[in-house]
Amino acid sequence: MHRGEQRGNYVRVTPRQREILKLSSTGLTEKEIAQQLGVSPATVRTHLERFYKSNGLRNKAEAIAFWLRADSKRRSSRRR
Repeated sequence: MHRGEQRGNYVRVTPRQREILKLSSTGLTEKEIAQQLGVSPATVRTHLERFYKSNGLRNKAEAIAFWLRADSKRRSSRRR
């Protein structure tokens, strides 16, 4: 299995990570996300880093690309 490759249709993501990834994918910075969620930028960074680690990713760019692909697949499977 390659870096960031999904196991089946399963992406390891918590509800808070999902929320942060959605905001990150719109271009918000960690500081802006933290302000919106009422947490510290360090907390946002921790959530992102745990997402990277649990899905075999190295950085924010990989995480957002991975998330967008997974979210797109999830949405298209719901339409069927």
